[in-house]
Amino acid sequence: MRFTQFVSLCALATEALTLTTDSGFEPSNFNVTEALIANGVDPDFIPDAQALSRRSSLGACKVACSSLKTIYGGEKLIAKGSTGYTNFTGAYWSAQQNSVRPSCVFTPTKSLDVSTAILISRLTQCPFAVKGGGHAAFAGSSSIEGGITIALQNLKQVKPSADRKTVDVGPGNRWLDVYQALEPHGLNVVGGRIFSVGVPGLILGGGISFFSNKHGWACDNVESYEVVTASGKIINVSYTSYPDLYWALRGGGNNFGVVTNFKLDAYPLGLMWGGGRVYQNTSFAAVLDAIYKFATVGSSTDLEAAQIVSFGYAPGFGQLAAAQLEYGKPIENASIFDDFNVIPYVQSTTGIQLQSNITITLNGDVPDGARETYWDVSFKVDRGLFTYLVNTFYELLPDIVDAEGIMPTISIQAITEGQLTGMQKKGGNALGLDPSGGPYFIMNMGSMWTNSADDKRVLKFHSEVNKRVKAEAKKRGLDNDFIYQNYASQFEDVFSSYGKSNQKKLVSISKKYDPAQVFQKLQPGYFKLKGGAPNPNMP
Repeated sequence: MRFTQFVSLCALATEALTLTTDSGFEPSNFNVTEALIANGVDPDFIPDAQALSRRSSLGACKVACSSLKTIYGGEKLIAKGSTGYTNFTGAYWSAQQNSVRPSCVFTPTKSLDVSTAILISRLTQCPFAVKGGGHAAFAGSSSIEGGITIALQNLKQVKPSADRKTVDVGPGNRWLDVYQALEPHGLNVVGGRIFSVGVPGLILGGGISFFSNKHGWACDNVESYEVVTASGKIINVSYTSYPDLYWALRGGGNNFGVVTNFKLDAYPLGLMWGGGRVYQNTSFAAVLDAIYKFATVGSSTDLEAAQIVSFGYAPGFGQLAAAQLEYGKPIENASIFDDFNVIPYVQSTTGIQLQSNITITLNGDVPDGARETYWDVSFKVDRGLFTYLVNTFYELLPDIVDAEGIMPTISIQAITEGQLTGMQKKGGNALGLDPSGGPYFIMNMGSMWTNSADDKRVLKFHSEVNKRVKAEAKKRGLDNDFIYQNYASQFEDVFSSYGKSNQKKLVSISKKYDPAQVFQKLQPGYFKLKGGAPNPNMP
């Protein structure tokens, strides 16, 4: 979603200075200026309220960026027009995000810096975005037109505890950074499967891992979060300290604050087995049989295993399937994979290796900067529906097969009984998945292409496949509301899919810790708690 206009300064800056609230967390007499002074900001560097009230939102962002430059001497600010700015805005995963131009980029080195940036945004009413790894597909997810982009790239701590039970991980890391730092210690955390994905987005959206069948999703394996709240207060959120906020952060996305440290549960890991296998279309039926059996039988008998199956099209190669197979121990072709082992493949990268190597291989050699889209839908497990969704994908594929640089895929992966059990730890998460209804499957569609002139038909293709699969699942009594945030398009409403009760609870928690709704209004990007889809209108 492109944000071409900002939050209005209809409310005068004097109202931003002293806001009356009913929140017990944020005092009713909260004063932004006083909070900035408490952060150590020189009062002479704080913008004047009366002057701000006469500015447009563009002017407000100019003041905000100037203030950050004055406070930090330009050391942590990347100014528009500089070489650093060009390099930064061009380094997102998708071309859509690369097209966004913030007024400035702020690169904090500690939590207090983030606090000050949030308070400056709140004082000036200049909107902001927060960037971790920048691996979302649509514009505005972790970038903002004309506002402040807070880039967490310098917060890259990876520090195991003395007892080896937890690891402090900074939000500026990508998962390759984390795994390579932990492998010499023989440790692992429940994290991403692609090396270039950032830490914060994956965890806050849920986070499926190679080890989720055994431990739950990434969000279910966080001991505590260090969070910068809307008032600038920095708090340590755990199951015992702020149990409601802890629950909300497990799937609640960017709606509750900026996480500046994740204390993750640590598990022993040396070498493991895994990689990918590629199959021709003559083996599609056997591949679908194998993933179905894994979801319904195999996954509960061996919690070390993980599987994803993808179907796609590549120019020059035609229709192909790929299975990503992983096993948490260094055992070749464990019996859990017997149904896959008998299927002839044309290429394989499977073997005993480090987890970091597997994430590099799965990432592939495709460069960043292409146009990207992701969509997803979940449903109850059914072998016949697998065939329907793959057939529907290929039936409609001719509509886009000649788009420049097109590489479309459709993936199916199980939300296993083991994953659902892991989600119940420490009060459960916010995702709304009922363990008694599982196992489930997620269908994730994605495409990359290079020409913006093809946007409309590529998005239409994905929308139509999604629509047909949802309708067929409902017809068969297999439909499920859940939309996985990390795979969702800007045209999907994530938080209503968590169920009315969970959505209502998330909104209530947001108002408790953020009564001014800073993270709903001043941070408008990505999926908001009650705003529906980020972009409800297809182009």
